Amino acid sequence: MILISPQTAENLYWMGRYIQRAETMTRLVIQTFDKILDIDPNEGTRLYAKMGVELIYKTPQEFLQKSIFGLEYASLIYTIDNARENAILTRSHLPNRMFSRINALYLKYQNAKQISPVSIFWLESTLQELDAIWGNLELSLVEAKEIPFIEFGRITERMDLNVRLYNSMEAALFD
Repeated sequence: MILISPQTAENLYWMGRYIQRAETMTRLVIQTFDKILDIDPNEGTRLYAKMGVELIYKTPQEFLQKSIFGLEYASLIYTIDNARENAILTRSHLPNRMFSRINALYLKYQNAKQISPVSIFWLESTLQELDAIWGNLELSLVEAKEIPFIEFGRITERMDLNVRLYNSMEAALFD
């Protein structure tokens, strides 16, 4: 049996966290964008305040741009960059298709920095890519030793965001 080093296990864990964070935040940004348009123009400020991030914007499109590219440690591009960095560090432990999808998502975001502004439809395509990344994990690493570390990161991130967003341990445990 081949063992995984502690550093590799940690990188797999963080890759799982960052991919989950990208998925959750993408869904929240899409939902919040709709609420900004239809219900309350300050909804985005409240969303990020729950996570300890100050976000000021004037238009729904500016909210979208800042959520994707403009928040130093809380933007989607930052999250995807970190997922890719951890994927690079653990590449020999990942299926080629999974790594390729993570890298493609990273390149999509790097290219989008040059084109402004991005649309909500562009952002929704991120969800399709993230679903494909998780699907590749489930299909390619059946009973692999790497799965528990990635899944632990995924679950930890979901619980962490639930506690931050809903200020409730019950919400985290229910999830």
